[in-house]
Amino acid sequence: MSDRCGFIILLALFCCSYGQRIAIAQQTATPNAVAAPQEKPLAGYPIAAARRRAIATAPFHRPLDEDTIKKWMDISSQCTIAEFELFLAPLSPQEAKLLAKIEKMPPPIVNRLYFEHLRSVLKNGGLYSLTLEEKTLDKPFQHTTPAVENELFGAFECVFASVGPPNGSPRYGDVIIRMKDSVRETGWATPFSGMHFIYAIRHQPARKMQDLLASGKPLPTARTNPLSLGFDDRLSYSHYIVTEQYWHKALAYQAILVLRNLENTKSGDLARQRFEAMLVEQDAKKFWALFIPAREKGLSAQEEAARVPFGYLEAKFPNKLSMDFVTSIEVSPEQLAEVRTWPEAKPYLSRIRVKPHGVD
Repeated sequence: MSDRCGFIILLALFCCSYGQRIAIAQQTATPNAVAAPQEKPLAGYPIAAARRRAIATAPFHRPLDEDTIKKWMDISSQCTIAEFELFLAPLSPQEAKLLAKIEKMPPPIVNRLYFEHLRSVLKNGGLYSLTLEEKTLDKPFQHTTPAVENELFGAFECVFASVGPPNGSPRYGDVIIRMKDSVRETGWATPFSGMHFIYAIRHQPARKMQDLLASGKPLPTARTNPLSLGFDDRLSYSHYIVTEQYWHKALAYQAILVLRNLENTKSGDLARQRFEAMLVEQDAKKFWALFIPAREKGLSAQEEAARVPFGYLEAKFPNKLSMDFVTSIEVSPEQLAEVRTWPEAKPYLSRIRVKPHGVD
């Protein structure tokens, strides 16, 4: 390991322990790290603000702008990957082979949306964050971005995409929008959604928190209230961020952890066989279908366990993604003829096509 990498790891470990001490010292401080009224809401602001508070008890005063947030994310991501490399070392030959292979297999980056919103995307010439989308419509926009995620990391200023699943996540809509690999240069990612982080990682009632915000009420600020969302939550979330140059490593390290934690059962053996198949697969589509198998209904518990995903990332992009990043827009056969009649679709007809057979 180079001196520079060793320094990064030591710095990351120091920041981690120092941040914990500061968090304890700040128990009487304001629990929520949110944008001040005079500052523009920005994607990632709440988590960057929490990390800034974790390194000093005195206020910094200077506002966080988009460029500073991006630079912080690059630094934080670099430290996170250095920590992974420390705690996973040494890699087995099999694990090292996966890491090398995944660098040559750019993961699918897919946005999903509901058909009723596709026309406005074509009209706008790109995908908008919730904040921008609402400004373009005369009626309320039925978005899939939960308000509790906005409290966590500024989700209303983000455009989302899945990284890894060959056809994205159907729960976010029936239209598939595939993107160029270069789109990653504008974004950052975490290994799960904000909602999953809140209920599965922080063990908080995410749905109740969302319902409270949906009713127009703010989340409580008392640390002892299970519906609160504050400094400690954002600080924890900040350690999961990876920027684009590390997406392949983040996915590989997730897979290595899954592999190491497989049980000695029939389903565990089947998952290990799938891992071995990934190492020799040369086709990128087939590789990612093995990495994250498509969900199927009616599987037994053993079959579900055997199809455990080896990794996943949810990408976040600030404000807007131009159609220049879109390689295809895929709809159902029944919808294709209608879409082609829209004037807004005319510039993109060559990219509008039917979804793969059997894909929801």
